[in-house]
Amino acid sequence: MLQPRRTLGLARLVALTFFCVAGGAYGFEDAVGAAGPAVALVALILVPWLWSFPTALMTAELSAAMPEDGGYVVWVTRAFGRFWGFQEGWWSWLCSFADNALYPVMFVDYLSYLRGDIAPSERWAIGAALVAVTTWLNIRGTRLVGASLVVFTVVVLAPFAAMVALGAPHVDMSAWLAGGGKGDWALLLSVVLWNTSGWDNAGTLAGEVEKPGRNYPAAMAAAVVLVTIAYLLPVAVGVGVDSNWQSWEEGYFPKVAAAIGGPWLGAALAAAALVSAAGLLSALLCTSSRVPYAMAERGMLPAPLERLHPRYATPWVSIVVNALGVALLIPFSFQDLVQVDMFLYALALILEFAALVWLRLKAPEMPRPYRVPGGTAGAIALSVPPVILCVVSMALADLPTILVSIAGIVLGLIVFPLARRGRAADVVEGR
Repeated sequence: MLQPRRTLGLARLVALTFFCVAGGAYGFEDAVGAAGPAVALVALILVPWLWSFPTALMTAELSAAMPEDGGYVVWVTRAFGRFWGFQEGWWSWLCSFADNALYPVMFVDYLSYLRGDIAPSERWAIGAALVAVTTWLNIRGTRLVGASLVVFTVVVLAPFAAMVALGAPHVDMSAWLAGGGKGDWALLLSVVLWNTSGWDNAGTLAGEVEKPGRNYPAAMAAAVVLVTIAYLLPVAVGVGVDSNWQSWEEGYFPKVAAAIGGPWLGAALAAAALVSAAGLLSALLCTSSRVPYAMAERGMLPAPLERLHPRYATPWVSIVVNALGVALLIPFSFQDLVQVDMFLYALALILEFAALVWLRLKAPEMPRPYRVPGGTAGAIALSVPPVILCVVSMALADLPTILVSIAGIVLGLIVFPLARRGRAADVVEGR
């Protein structure tokens, strides 16, 4: 029987995780505009300990213990059964459409910095072309996706490194303690958490990672350090040089770079943003397509979604379906997509941490090549900060976001009994 191939080594898994989470400091500008530099910098210092490390370590333990494609669908199904496994997959799948659609939007936004205003019809055509290219890349397989992301990582970080090196001597450190934002706390939290979310996405490819018991813990630790540095240094230098903080919004970094190093550096940062958007879309199309694939494999969604390409052994139908959904959402705004994305993501992440803790109690004998330190108490303690942040993020969401998200949740409750196929799914799950 055709199975996905294990082609992702450590370096490619680190690069994939970097693009699942960040892809550079792009997109964080809205946090500075929302609350000012002091709050934005404090958030960047605290987030790795309260959000990134807990989610990354949870992903490392569960991916190493259950090295199958599907990640959180597999984890939650094992912990709580088919109903909750479906809901986890459904919320995450809906969330992935909003999340992945951000990157064609971001690509066109940065392209407009280089070439001026772009008409709406042309924006969609350019975004759709990017989706088509990344879809082709993904169908070719994770080896090619991973190798391209290693190169993209270097290309994206190089102009930020130049901005930091050239700007550091001119930083006004008193700016790090300044306020000056718009006081939009809901936007701040959604942007900060969105910019540091996605660690669990790397787990959806556990069936295609070489030596998952060794590579997942190492890749998660390396990626947390890389992501933290990639955000903290450019933001610290940027706010220390450009004090027009209320004007900071998505797409502002090239203006800061131009002020520091001249037009060439601004253009270089904007050009690297195009690479970043392409890398983010490619990485997240790769991981999100494994969700409907795993759900179909377990009898939760129609059978065609589990078809593998006869040559590349990739779930090509799921990849194409996800790509089409992304193309339809390109006309929506960046901020609208971020807030819907984070509401559904927060809900799904709470269920994932619940699975981490419950499996410690329900299946203590499960082989775990890597364990979150501290036993069950350690797993509970690790889960508390990100779960609290998820709840706060959902509570601060605006009414349209809540209504759209509730509609998606209700749709999942309706689809679950309709989508089940008449086959022995428990056999597939080994139960």
